[in-house]
Formats: sequence, C-alpha cells, structure tokens
Amino acid sequence: MAATGAGRATTAGRMLDLLRTQGTLSRVELAERTGLTPATITNTVRRLIDAGLVHEIGRGHQRGRGQPRRLLELDPAAWHAVGIQVDRTTTTIVVLDFAGTRVAGASLRGSGGERPETTIAALVEHVTDLLRHSGIAPERVLGAGLVTHGPQDRERGMLLTAQPDPAWLEFPLTRTLAERLGIPVLLENDATAAAFGEQWAGTVPADTFGLIYMASGIGGGVIVDGESYRGRTSNAVEIGHIALGGGRAPCLCGNNGCAQAEASPGTVVAQALADASLAARLGIRGGPEDTLADFERLARAWRTGDRAAAALLERSARWIGQAAVTLVNLFDLDTVVLAGPAFATAGPLYRRQVAAELEQRALTRALSRPGVHLAANVETAAAIGGALHVLRTMPVDVPRPPAVIGSG
Repeated sequence: MAATGAGRATTAGRMLDLLRTQGTLSRVELAERTGLTPATITNTVRRLIDAGLVHEIGRGHQRGRGQPRRLLELDPAAWHAVGIQVDRTTTTIVVLDFAGTRVAGASLRGSGGERPETTIAALVEHVTDLLRHSGIAPERVLGAGLVTHGPQDRERGMLLTAQPDPAWLEFPLTRTLAERLGIPVLLENDATAAAFGEQWAGTVPADTFGLIYMASGIGGGVIVDGESYRGRTSNAVEIGHIALGGGRAPCLCGNNGCAQAEASPGTVVAQALADASLAARLGIRGGPEDTLADFERLARAWRTGDRAAAALLERSARWIGQAAVTLVNLFDLDTVVLAGPAFATAGPLYRRQVAAELEQRALTRALSRPGVHLAANVETAAAIGGALHVLRTMPVDVPRPPAVIGSG
C-alpha cells in the first residue's frame, strides 16, 4: 500500500488496499476495518473519488432501519502496473489494472548468459509491445516491479551477486530499465513477490505463512500478519542457502550442503545427465539456459511412471522438505506454499514429500498439522506479486493523468 517516506502506510493507501482485496466496501465497513474515524474515512474517500481512483457503484443491503449504504470500488482503468520476473531460464511479464486484475501477459526466454544491457533491451521491447497491443497508454502505467533472485540492494536497484554473469553485480538495473521504459521501477525478491501474489490470490488459508520459490534456484519468503518479513537489508529467508544436515555438495555461496546445491533443478538435471541412458531417453540437453526445460522433461517423465525420473525428483523433494522444516521452525509457521515454474508439473510430488517431512520433523507438529499448498499461480506468482508491489507501495492518491480522465 502507499507509504510515506518513513515507510508508514498512508490512510489512502490502506483504503485502496482494502478495496483491492475485498472488491466493494461501504464507508462504514472501511471505518470498521481500519479503525479510523468516520470523518477521516469521509474526507479520504472524497479525495480518492475526486482523483478518479474510486467510484460509487450503488447501494448494498441495509440491515434494520435507515438508508442502504453506498458501496465503493476501485476504478480498474485508473492505473496499471507491470510485473517482470527474470530468471536465467525464463522471463514472465504481466500487466495488472488498478483493481489487481491481470489484463495482459507474456512469457519469453530468460536472461541466460546475456549481459544486463541485452536483457533490459529485450524487456523494454516486450513490455512496450505488450502495452501497445493491450491498448494501454504509457501514461496510465504507475510503474513496473522487477522481480529477480537475491541477494539484492533494493534501495539502489542492484543485484549483490555475480549471477547469472559477473556484469550483473551492482549493475543499475532499476535505473536503467526506468530510463528506457519511462516509468518508475521497483526491485523485488522473487520469493517475496510470489508470496504477495499468493496472498492476493486468496488461496492461502492464513495471513502468516512461508513460501518456497523454485525456478532455476531456490528462495524463500515469509508473510507475517499480511506483511512481508524483510529483515535488515530485505534479503531475509534465503532458504536456498541454509546448510542442510548430511549435505556435502559445494554451493555458489561458498558453503557446502545448501538446499540450492542439493535440490535445485540444476542439480537434478546434472544428476540426470550422469545417467546417460536416462538423459538420452528424455532428450535432456544440459545447457545452462535449458535447466527448467530439462527439469520439466523429468517431471513429465515422472507423470508417466518413469522410475528413474521419479527417484531424482523425490530426492530433491526430500531436501526441500528439510529446508521447509527449518523455515517452519524458525518462524513458527503452520502453512507453507510452493511457488515457481519448477513446480508447474512436479508440484504434487514436492507437496507430498514436503508435507511428509513437516509431519515428521516440524517442532510444533504435535500442536497443529503443518499445511503445504501449491500456489494458485504457480508459474506467474512472482510476476503478479511484482506488479502488486507497485500498486501497493507507490503513492496514487493524486489526480489521474489527462488520458485517463473520464474513464469508468
């Protein structure tokens, strides 16, 4: 939601967020849910209506005597936001309207081994084309949320890692992309963005939960009472770099036995390549840009009953289960969500294995049975969350640009 320079949510931002998640609310309901006075609600709503962000749509059912309450909802056409998830192997772009509804999307190849300038040029081209084909004027776009792996410096809009190429280390990603697109750009962690996306989808039966995100790498996020837990530098919950018991594989971070090194799609594909007959039978290529495609071949083989493929995936899933136990024990969670393109086909297998590990090893398993859920938008949750991050954090209680006046 919109925030002040000190990071506190604004009154207008709280109301917009409630309307975005609930659809329609009356002024009385807004007062009840925010704890604000009716006078504050009335003044803020009037300002939002004058800005063209909110409009009245009629009257709801009134219990007892008195006039039915007038209902409010967001004007979907007031603004739009773009979410861009970039991984080495895949890139996903989504466009949301002001109410948070997806109105356009595209999938394309990932960053691969390209330098950041090349990746940004491709992103600009695809975002521009997507907006044009959707009939969305650039002045109607509030901003873009760029979603990547970590660690990150979110304030400077940079990656603090030399992955996927040394040129990415401290490259000014958000500044360069913003200059090329002509709109503000925010940087967000992929797992945190995916958690936002799932929270918005409304399929997680809790407002406090953990999320494990797996694309070519493994990340984690935690939502506490509806808000992201970020830590000191917004690089919290790097579950992919927690050393696991019994793990020995060297990790890029310099440690041994990390979940990333033991269980990531890249590790699973490398193990498949070690079995020449399996690799040949499934057409596994082994190139860095083919990691998720190769992993998907293994997942599809598991679906058809291939025992060798199943054994590799189950080993990975048990390691992910150990990581989930650490996540649950650290943050006292009873709900874990699995999101990311690596779970698109193999998600059910991972869900079962992770649930089994939690039921056997989670510290609080005697108090409540841990729940494990596949994300509703398993492949696009991070991109959706990136766009939602823009809608929830960039100030919007201002008059709309001229091109939008009169819509709705």
